Amino acid sequence: MNRVAFAAQANELFGNDVMNPQQNLKWMDKPVGDSSPLGFLKPLNSLLVKQVVSLTEFMFSVSAQAKYGIFNDKGEQVYYAFEESDFCQRIYCPATRRFDLHIVDSTNQEIVRIKREFKCCSGYVCCACCSACSHEIVVESPPGTVIGYVTQECSFHRVHYALKDAHDNVILKIIGPGCMCDGPYACCCENKFTLIGNDGVSEIGSIHKKYRGFLAEALTAADTFTIQFPLDLDVQMKAVAIGALFLIDFAHFSEPPRNRRR
Repeated sequence: MNRVAFAAQANELFGNDVMNPQQNLKWMDKPVGDSSPLGFLKPLNSLLVKQVVSLTEFMFSVSAQAKYGIFNDKGEQVYYAFEESDFCQRIYCPATRRFDLHIVDSTNQEIVRIKREFKCCSGYVCCACCSACSHEIVVESPPGTVIGYVTQECSFHRVHYALKDAHDNVILKIIGPGCMCDGPYACCCENKFTLIGNDGVSEIGSIHKKYRGFLAEALTAADTFTIQFPLDLDVQMKAVAIGALFLIDFAHFSEPPRNRRR
């Protein structure tokens, strides 16, 4: 790695400025005439989700509560997300831990809450037929009002997720890549999770885990994702799709650097 590339990666790693929604960031203006909590999502068909680098994780390789900046394609911050979870579960079972993820706007108003219960045996695709062994989240907006679920489905190879509405009807599906890889040597991995429409066949979007450079991948578990979905998708399902992105991060890419798959 040459000196210029090293300096660029170091700046990317430590120059993260999404720690706190009160900082002087450029926030997206709320669409005119739409006062609903999810109104920001209506004119969007893509988002960048960037996890904040934790100094605790960087220095001691100990998983900290995750924090994320959520940006539109103009680089404007749309939301800020932060995790609430148990320390012991983050240490001993990071991929299956219970968590509440709070998504707030520029005024610190909570717009979306994503909840997952701890399931010690979840993660094995062939065992996901049993609800006790499948990854699952509940998406609420506003907090206390369920708008959808994301549930892992049984499969034999690739991971499958069902995105459901508040009445437990399957609206969309996600099919994971044939091979998921993480770490500093995963630069050639696409890590694409395909969003499938309600016909069960058509690809209407995707979730990608982006490679962040050798330094960031080697030293932290802070991830960067992009998500694409149809512009005319219902805003509640857009929020559920964002919930699916976070579930994918926690379930498949949350291991600290020392434990990650190379």
